[in-house]
Amino acid sequence: MIRVTSGILKGRRFDVVGEAVRPTMESVREAIFSSLGGTCKGLRVLDLFAGSGSLGLEAWSRGASEVVFVEEDQRTAKQLTDCIALFRCDELAQASVHRAEALRWMQGARASFDLILADPPYDMPHALEQTVSAVAANSLLREGGKLVYELRASQPVDIPAGWIVAREKKYGKTKVFTLVQEKR
Repeated sequence: MIRVTSGILKGRRFDVVGEAVRPTMESVREAIFSSLGGTCKGLRVLDLFAGSGSLGLEAWSRGASEVVFVEEDQRTAKQLTDCIALFRCDELAQASVHRAEALRWMQGARASFDLILADPPYDMPHALEQTVSAVAANSLLREGGKLVYELRASQPVDIPAGWIVAREKKYGKTKVFTLVQEKR
């Protein structure tokens, strides 16, 4: 069971299906959103490689104006869709789930976001480079927006040109980067 840590849905719990789903730990989610100012009020948020949706649901609970979840696995995407339907209320903004491979979905995306949350499978080679390249190539991040990227702490990192590390923090076996694009 995963628990939403703050906002309108604070304390609400939801299940996770599948052994391949690796939800972001509660303490890491709290730290991520605390570093972002604790709220997502009015932000358009994209949750890539959504899995359980724990990051996007946290943003939704904290006042995001819209949250778009992208998850490839059919069973996981259905569970996330069901969870959103269960939690939906008048105080929460729009949320949608797209069943698609995240890198491919970004190629066809026609929207931009204030906050992008990315937590790809740890065994996905070159995921950081591919993700930030796709974000930049498709103008998915609004000027001044942030990309929060989670990966295994032991994984070597090479930040692609055009990006600045605004924050880097290690939480046990997890490392989280907050990246911003250099001024265009």
